[in-house]
Amino acid sequence: MHVEVLSALLCLVATAYAGCPLGFYQHTKSCYWLSNVKSSFPEAVSYCRYLESHLVTIENRDEDSFLKGYALRHGTAPGYWLGATDLNIEGRWLWEGQRRMSFTNWSWRSPGNSRGQEHCLELVKSEGKYVWNDYQCDIPLHFICEKEVK
Repeated sequence: MHVEVLSALLCLVATAYAGCPLGFYQHTKSCYWLSNVKSSFPEAVSYCRYLESHLVTIENRDEDSFLKGYALRHGTAPGYWLGATDLNIEGRWLWEGQRRMSFTNWSWRSPGNSRGQEHCLELVKSEGKYVWNDYQCDIPLHFICEKEVK
């Protein structure tokens, strides 16, 4: 019994020291969590909020490379929701909170808005690597939550 309590305390101390909630992984000034459940885009937004985070926003090439590599090494999903849409104005992609995208890294021929129904950003595995793609918001996918380190 004492070993279990000690292990739990060590876990809490390590998590607090790292600055990230349990299950999140820190890179630079953010903590990331790859979901183990699938949700539509709106449900994923709510799930991340419940975890006191938001769907990931990718600000630069370093963060993009890190997330793609992390998903390849530790993820199991063929696709993950990221936190951008063009639901308000077709073709104008914004991060959650209506923030402009200062960095993008769309895959070839994306965003394509196939059949006029693809309005949410996914990180999809293609030919052994993850790439940005627009996809139907109501399709359940895994997702990535982000929380800034305090």
